[in-house]
Amino acid sequence: MEGQPRRSSRMLVLLLLAAAVAGSSDWDYSQGEHGPDHWADHYPACGGSRQSPINITSKDALGNKPWPSLRFHNYDHVPDTMTITNNGHSVQVSSPDLVASISGGELSGEYIFSQFHLHWGKADLEEGSEHLVEGSEHLVDGQGSSSELHLVHFKGEYGSVQEALNHPDGLAVLGVMLQHHTQDNTNLDKVVAGLADVTEPGSTASIATFALQDVLPGNVDKFYRYDGSLTTPGCAEAVIWTVFKHPITVSSAQLKQFRTLNFPDGEPMVDNFRPVQPLNGRKVYKGV
Repeated sequence: MEGQPRRSSRMLVLLLLAAAVAGSSDWDYSQGEHGPDHWADHYPACGGSRQSPINITSKDALGNKPWPSLRFHNYDHVPDTMTITNNGHSVQVSSPDLVASISGGELSGEYIFSQFHLHWGKADLEEGSEHLVEGSEHLVDGQGSSSELHLVHFKGEYGSVQEALNHPDGLAVLGVMLQHHTQDNTNLDKVVAGLADVTEPGSTASIATFALQDVLPGNVDKFYRYDGSLTTPGCAEAVIWTVFKHPITVSSAQLKQFRTLNFPDGEPMVDNFRPVQPLNGRKVYKGV
């Protein structure tokens, strides 16, 4: 087991990151005045040049050798407690007593885990077709996945999420694609089981605990890397993105449970993903 990262105020971290990721009620995922097309009207950073998500064009990604391995500290540790929260825009899982972090993989330091959350679409298949509905935020060669899971970490040397948001390398987010499958992914069962307790925005419940490694793909050595932002207001351009090439799976039955959650306006929580943003000359890197 790798050495433990420095412990910080877990409650402060969770509160700050909930604010950073969840934002406030003056934005949503609709086509209206509060939707993604208008986020920059209220949050100027959302109109910046380093925004996420993006469409990753694999043939244009730079790199011809394997990445140095990511190091996962305490990702195999099962904490004593875990909570699940409907923050009004997604479902978020965290643990006040889990001290886990990542380093290596050409990250510039140690990044401390804070929470993970997911994005998903409105259905599994387009009506009247066999075409999968995309619910992920990132696309690869123009194709999305049924869902996307984000594991959010802040750089330890900055001491807090609030401070990390002020630095271009403040956060490291691991993006895991969820690919539609006919069978349940049993590693998601404990998250799915908790959804019934958090259907309304602002609700929080305890769930059965599990190790973070359960939501990672089997191959974590191949990934894309680029400099980006939070994908929700205020869209802070403070994220080093790692998007894994290999997915995990999710079933129709499991996706259906995510869609039982509600947005603040009472509508079903679906299509809670931001459209892809311009690359604006940024480089995307890959390992082979």
